[in-house]
Amino acid sequence: MPKPLPIDTAAKRGKLPARKNPYWQGVSGGRGGVSLGYRKPARGAGSWVAKLVIDGKRVEERLAPADDAKADTDAISYPAAVTASLAWAREHFARLEAAVDAEVASRAPTVRSAVVNYGMSRRARSERAGRNAEGRLAKYVLTDDAFAALHLTRLTAGAILAWRRRLPARLATSSVNRLLNDLRAALNSEADQHRRGLPAGLVGEIKSGTKATAAAPNARKQILTDVEVRRIVEAAAVVDPSGDFGHLVMVSAATGARFSQIARLTVGDVQVDRMRIMVPTSRKGRSVKATEHIAVPIGADVLANLQPILAGRNAREPLLLRWSHRRSDQPGRWERHERRAWGEAYEVEKPWAATVARAAVPADTVMLSLRHSSIVRGLRAGLPVRLVGALHDTSVQMIEQHYAAYIVDATEEIARRAVMTLAPVEPTLLQPVAA
Repeated sequence: MPKPLPIDTAAKRGKLPARKNPYWQGVSGGRGGVSLGYRKPARGAGSWVAKLVIDGKRVEERLAPADDAKADTDAISYPAAVTASLAWAREHFARLEAAVDAEVASRAPTVRSAVVNYGMSRRARSERAGRNAEGRLAKYVLTDDAFAALHLTRLTAGAILAWRRRLPARLATSSVNRLLNDLRAALNSEADQHRRGLPAGLVGEIKSGTKATAAAPNARKQILTDVEVRRIVEAAAVVDPSGDFGHLVMVSAATGARFSQIARLTVGDVQVDRMRIMVPTSRKGRSVKATEHIAVPIGADVLANLQPILAGRNAREPLLLRWSHRRSDQPGRWERHERRAWGEAYEVEKPWAATVARAAVPADTVMLSLRHSSIVRGLRAGLPVRLVGALHDTSVQMIEQHYAAYIVDATEEIARRAVMTLAPVEPTLLQPVAA
């Protein structure tokens, strides 16, 4: 250990040769901590200097004159200089720490950066799925400024739950859970990228805060009567004078297909001579499906309504089109731009709300209820469960899980035909027949 330098008394300092660089004496933390220096000039009294070295950063500052011979009245002794250097070091350490914290905070990932980065990576994997995820997250996460600006270093399950409580009450449980899946994936991806600078328990906080909401047993099944389905189809044709939304709802009611499947229909998928629509299989799941289309029979009335949009068109064109709009030259006004295929599910929100109101069905009726009702209609008609599943591009397991009650109702009538009468049967007397 180096021998202490002779700077603790004025007499000892008087014997030191003058030099530009101070004589340093460590007072806390060794060479990498706080040091007190004595600068000896060629003439007159010397001065005390403090130095702080932390994380490779060095700060040095003159403290006061030393109490040498012929020093000014504001000169201080060695013990006072040690005390002053420690106080000065504490103050500057706090400043350095605050600067480091600010620098880290400026680079720290936030909920917003997690969402933005996830959206880009998701679109790189799948343009369509990426747009859908970006749209959901932008609408419900990025618009919540307090939550979006939150650094992941301060993200907790409580903060996520507080954001969830601010979501619109009208959101269906399935929509909330889909949003939570996207948010969880975004946060986990960002946490993995910056794991060295984030709390070890962050992944657990994310998992806890984004836990799915349990759906009510019948939340997925809004079953409409045939009369209600007809009213909805009629209302949809009225709320959109162009007829575009009316055709979309009619095809949805007639086939029970998902919106994403209906949006991909082409003119050639309508086989007029065989009175059926070849519905594209869904892109759900990762397994390779045995077929790309499902033949769904439709009624003559549906074909008659589709005839105007079939005539004179190429078989590869999208079957169902809609008007897209753009801002007009007049402020605050929009104008029709071009006809294009239906794209995202949110495009039906406004016309569907108007349709529900006009059809006088429950206000919380969702468009997917047309699919649920089609499945139940097939079960009640006595169709085999496997056939109902095939027509609706879903599995027997899903049908049995979510429509078990309707399977029992449908099969009971069939089973009743096999009921045997167990009571004794009275013999029937034959009447003589006149010759």
